[in-house]
Amino acid sequence: MKFWGGGAPENKLLSGKKIGFTLAEVLITLGIIGIVAAMTIPGLIKNYQERQFKTAYKKVYSEISQAFQEALLNQEFTRKEKRDIPATEEEFNILKSKFKLMLDCGSQDIDRCWKKGDTICGGACNTGNSADGIDMENGVPKEGSASCFIDGGGQNWCTFGNNENIFFVDTNGFSNPNRFGRDRWMFTFADINNTRADYAKDYKKVIPYINEDVLTQEWYCKRPPCYYQSWLLK
Repeated sequence: MKFWGGGAPENKLLSGKKIGFTLAEVLITLGIIGIVAAMTIPGLIKNYQERQFKTAYKKVYSEISQAFQEALLNQEFTRKEKRDIPATEEEFNILKSKFKLMLDCGSQDIDRCWKKGDTICGGACNTGNSADGIDMENGVPKEGSASCFIDGGGQNWCTFGNNENIFFVDTNGFSNPNRFGRDRWMFTFADINNTRADYAKDYKKVIPYINEDVLTQEWYCKRPPCYYQSWLLK
């Protein structure tokens, strides 16, 4: 066979030459991959963690709502005053009775049921004092003025104070981050208008105590944003 132009076209495969990448090309490619990974992986991890926190939040909200509705149907609540120590103890015991218990810490051993983490005040307010029994270092009332338990799913529950219908939950127990608006939440009882109810006769549902998203640092959101409201709806 003849080839016009003075000879056969060059064929690298037939000529014995090897085709490949230089070390410099490989290193440059790996560097680019590393940069892209460093830019994207943290965001993916954050999104994954937030989905976990959101799912856990919805789960505990469903659980406390079911416990509340069962007690409401059975007319177990009796609160007649906003600040009532016996009524608060009664309400917490009612809720506790609806869960399988892993550990009941009562009011004298709450450190076994609640780990130190975000303070409810965030170190930026003076809403609590010793008279209120609020422990700014722990985010829950001081030992002796609150009750706590751990349910069978490893979720930690506590009263906010010994005389109000506000309840804390840590959805993943002692695991980090122990932050309000992430794995720690506050619930209360509300009337038909989604307003916190002070008397049992007005109880209709459970709502987040902070019934809105918080986008700036507040005493109940040390590290914003805290999606108290929208994470239950989206």
